[in-house]
Formats: sequence, structure tokens, C-alpha cells
Amino acid sequence: MSDKSGTRFPYTLVRSPRAKRLTLHIDPERGLEAVVPARIGEERARRDVEAFIEERAAWVERSLAELRDRRAALGTDGQLVLGGLIPYAGRAHRIRSAEVTAISVSRGEILVPEKVASSETLLRARLTTWLRRRARSVAEQMIVVYAPEMKVHPTRLRIGDQSSRWGSASADGTISLSWRLVMAPPSCFEAVIVHELAHLRARGHGVRFRQLVERHLPDEAARMRELQRLAPALGAVR
Repeated sequence: MSDKSGTRFPYTLVRSPRAKRLTLHIDPERGLEAVVPARIGEERARRDVEAFIEERAAWVERSLAELRDRRAALGTDGQLVLGGLIPYAGRAHRIRSAEVTAISVSRGEILVPEKVASSETLLRARLTTWLRRRARSVAEQMIVVYAPEMKVHPTRLRIGDQSSRWGSASADGTISLSWRLVMAPPSCFEAVIVHELAHLRARGHGVRFRQLVERHLPDEAARMRELQRLAPALGAVR
């Protein structure tokens, strides 16, 4: 993987043994990426990628503008470092070292113990763990409220970092959620909870599913659209 800037659009070249053809996509963190089959030589790959980008310049320009707009929507830089600005519960929070015994939130800041803040690697690991735990805690509180109302019985809660969707529900009653939901507005987190709990009673997204969701959260669809709008800002946190 290498950064290239031979066109008016900076991009990252990704060589993949699984790729069968040249493709372009927008990564929430790195921006424009060009994926090419690993067998293609460097010089040819650059030439083909840059021609391909120019052919699709309108799409690239529009997509990058949307990415900038979405990142700006939460006013964050996504950096898990001292001074970094990350979203938490839908608002920008600055990461700061403080005389505290555990990571905590106060007045738009995420306070980190000085001992943890002394190591960038430790800081990133501890913050990620903390965000995962907060995501679990918030999800558990919401499930306690909605599960009885919706007459469902989730058997297990899993917190991961799914790259393709915010959550899922399996036939055995397991609810799986992305920890990044804790950075989104609580209303969006709530929408995902209701959405996945509804799947315990109705598989698919048919009429029965929609009726169940809208009975308990009428504006669920609008909240999910807002979550997708903010997805790049949440995905950029590293």
C-alpha cells in the first residue's frame, strides 16, 4: 500500500492478490483508494489507475466532497492521541491528560490518567477498550428497556468492529453491535438497537418487520439515515 499523487486527486494504491480488476473506493480514513491485482507491475498500475481516476473524475470529486462534509458533520479529526478530537455520544470531545484514576468524560473532554497518556500505544489501546465497554454498557441499558416492550429475549450481546454494518441479530438470539455506535448520537444508537431486536421476531425487512420497528420507534428510518451520513466520521477514529 502506498500513497500516490500523480493526478489532481491524491490516492492510496493498494495491491491485492485477491483483486481481479482495478477498482476505486472511498475509505473513511484514507480517502480515495485504488485497488489493483498484485500481479500488475508498479509502472502499469500507476498508469492504469491515473487514467481510470480521470475517467471517473466527476464521481471521485463528488465522493471526496461528501466524505469531507460527513467528517465535518461531527467536527472531529478521529485521532486517538492526546489532543485528538473524537466523537462521543454525537458530540466532539477532546482527549486530555488529567489527574484521574480512570478514563472519564467531562464537559466535552475525555480525561485520561497521566500514566496512560505517557505512552501513545497504551493510550490508543486503553481508549479503544474504554469505548468498547461504554458501547456495551449503553447497549445493555437500551436492551433492558426495549426487549420487554418488543417481547423478545436476546441471549447474548457481542461488541465488535464490523466494517459492513452497524449490527446484526442471529437466530440463536445473539445481538452483535459495532463499538463505534457509542460515538454516534444516542438517537442513532437507539435506532440500531430497535432494528436488531425487531429481527429476533421478523427476519428480513418486510412489512412485518417495518410494522414492528415503527410501532416502537416511528422515526427509526430517519435515524438510520443520519447514522449513515455520519459513518465516515465514526469510521475514521483510529
